[in-house]
Amino acid sequence: MKVRTINHIGLPIKDRKIALEFYRDLLGLEVIPSMVDSEKIVWMRTADGTMIHLIEPPENEGNPRYHVALEIDDFDAATKELQESGFEIEGPPGERHDGQRCIFAYDPDGNRIEFTTASGLKPSNRVADELGYTKEQ
Repeated sequence: MKVRTINHIGLPIKDRKIALEFYRDLLGLEVIPSMVDSEKIVWMRTADGTMIHLIEPPENEGNPRYHVALEIDDFDAATKELQESGFEIEGPPGERHDGQRCIFAYDPDGNRIEFTTASGLKPSNRVADELGYTKEQ
């Protein structure tokens, strides 16, 4: 398996408006349309294209959904390698609205790692408002 780059990092947040004051207003990250169907996630992008996903955890969730997403060259081969590795896999592979494929696994210390293809593999007509809420255009 070959990791090409960090695709995104998912960070838990408590308050969307306060988090956006920091990430959007202070750091200058761009709010972009989310490619997953959840109102609990704000997708943001840095100037070089690396993303940060701000995640509002569900009520009473003991384990926040933070993670790092590693972009890999050959998704099918990497998925097979992960499945045969003996490490814990979270669900089957998925596909987002823009064609990006992903699968989650846990490292030996229980850290949640996402393995993905590149983003934007097919067109999407999704748009985000200033608070990161996404809808179909």
